[in-house]
Amino acid sequence: MRWVSDSVLGIGQNSLKKNAAGFSLIEVLLAIVIMAIIAQSSYMVMSGVITADQSIEEHTGRFVELQKAMAVMERDFTQMVPRQARFNGMNNKTAIEIGENMFQSEGFGISFSTGGNLNPGAILPRGEVARVWYRLKEKRLQRATYPFPDTIVGFEPEYEDILSDVTSFKISCYKSGMWTYDWTVKQNIPEGIRLELELADYGKIDKVIYVMSVEAQ
Repeated sequence: MRWVSDSVLGIGQNSLKKNAAGFSLIEVLLAIVIMAIIAQSSYMVMSGVITADQSIEEHTGRFVELQKAMAVMERDFTQMVPRQARFNGMNNKTAIEIGENMFQSEGFGISFSTGGNLNPGAILPRGEVARVWYRLKEKRLQRATYPFPDTIVGFEPEYEDILSDVTSFKISCYKSGMWTYDWTVKQNIPEGIRLELELADYGKIDKVIYVMSVEAQ
């Protein structure tokens, strides 16, 4: 019995000595490798999530920009009015000006009078009919406004960007069942407008807008 107890005690002491010795170098290196693999996998997952989130945010911002631009254009063109305007104090009997490279545009340019600007009692310093311009400059669709249909002498439109990365901008007019890019009757406004835009990311976009066509008085 004495021998057995000593043997068991000896085995227990050897086991405690081994446990007290800690991890070997190989075990430590293996643990480091495993932790590095887990950390790298976690980083790749987080990086993918961040990249996807940034991409979604960029696409969302771009879509909102496009949506706002189309809404502004639809409002302006829908409310086009056959108002002959005076430019630089002279009445040239023009209700609409449209053409390629007009107003220094790199595509089509257009100018017309638009209504719908409510001003009850003339409280605000503007009329209910305003003048608007559209053009393409340096791949940016630009819009300018004047609070009255008749401009003062020496007035030059101040353009603001409403849509970026536009590679092409064309406008065709509808009258008597036909579409044309060459609108020569400046005293009248067309029955409809077709906006043809080509964007660097979304490609070609066509927007048809119906307007009231009445001979200018």
